[in-house]
Amino acid sequence: MSGLKQLSPLSQAGVWALRLAVGVVFVLSGFAKADDLWGFVFKIEEYLQVWGIVQPRSLVIAAAMFIASFEFIAGVMLAAGCYRRTVVWLLTLMMGVMLPLTAYIWAADPVSDCGCFGEMFQLSNAATFFKNVALMAALVVLLIYNRRVGCLFGPYIQWLVLLVVSVYVSVVAFIGYTVQPMVDFRPFPVGTDMGGLLAEEDEAVAEFEFVYEKDGVRHAYDIGSLPDSTWTFVERRVVAGKVDNRPELVVTDRDEDVSAYVVEPEGGTLLVVIPEYDRADVSFTYLVNELADRVKNSGGSVVAIIGAGGRQAAEWTDLSMADYPVYSADPTQLKELVRGAISLVWLRDGVIQWKRTAASIDADYVEASEADDTVLDSLALEGVARLWQITLVVLAVLAVLFMLDRSGRLLKWRRQLRRQV
Repeated sequence: MSGLKQLSPLSQAGVWALRLAVGVVFVLSGFAKADDLWGFVFKIEEYLQVWGIVQPRSLVIAAAMFIASFEFIAGVMLAAGCYRRTVVWLLTLMMGVMLPLTAYIWAADPVSDCGCFGEMFQLSNAATFFKNVALMAALVVLLIYNRRVGCLFGPYIQWLVLLVVSVYVSVVAFIGYTVQPMVDFRPFPVGTDMGGLLAEEDEAVAEFEFVYEKDGVRHAYDIGSLPDSTWTFVERRVVAGKVDNRPELVVTDRDEDVSAYVVEPEGGTLLVVIPEYDRADVSFTYLVNELADRVKNSGGSVVAIIGAGGRQAAEWTDLSMADYPVYSADPTQLKELVRGAISLVWLRDGVIQWKRTAASIDADYVEASEADDTVLDSLALEGVARLWQITLVVLAVLAVLFMLDRSGRLLKWRRQLRRQV
């Protein structure tokens, strides 16, 4: 900080307050996106569809991973005072792009929710714009004063902090993408009495039609006759009744609503959920059928629900050689239930025990297990508990680095290494 005028203690406290406030916003935003990477991918694709831009799914996933990681890492670095000039400039440049973009989104209203904080909480487009105005104002102040205030870690150790934080957010994103989000902010988290929700009947519950678009032409469909993937989902309309506040999952067998019969109120129920039918990998059907046999051997039930119409349901029955019913549901509703191309939901007495992608389950482990449903109980993942374990390990590593830095040991070791060289 040579050549820079020292700030008063009160001004330094103000800079630290701005660092923490802005840093926390980006940490929460980045974490929400990384934890539910699939959800962020869907949100990006929603924007691209509105703007008529077609991009490969792999490119969208890479972009989602980069943005989520950048926001989280930059937020932590800013809050800790690391890379004081670089981090503030990068965030300012980012907000220089996002501010006019969110102004356009507020004016044009192409989507109802910006997706800034994933499913953690939702902001209106107007609130998002004013949030970004406040962030930009704070970053401008930090551009002027951030370098004149110290940091938690010395310059020679900041790369280690960056490495630890990068590994942390990468692990969170990897688990969220390949298994399921560790913290589930969606309507059907683990512990939800799904059987009770689906079994409840209310004459006032709304009936919907789903509007899709293709080549500039829009058409409304009911849940039993959804179009193929060449059509783009636009909106859902209420055609009868009124909307209640319960999580929605309408399951149909052709045109008949069978939602109340999907989940058994007693015993085990395995749901095979395929939100995007055209992206489903048939190679996982062997694993699914192995698990299905074990559930049925124990007196439980198995149901597949695909995000397509009755024709595709019949097609999946043939492709997968399924000896269990295959029903249809709105793809958007299924994405609220699970993430991934093919995912499984295991319920006991109607209550969700776990959710995970088929790709995350070891087929050899299942094949070597007993021929009953105890193997499904063993596949449970405590997402929040696992996140706490990972977080505590990372915090412990950062605490050790902080204490070593403050004690001067790392500086001493660095000098000794330089003498040896």
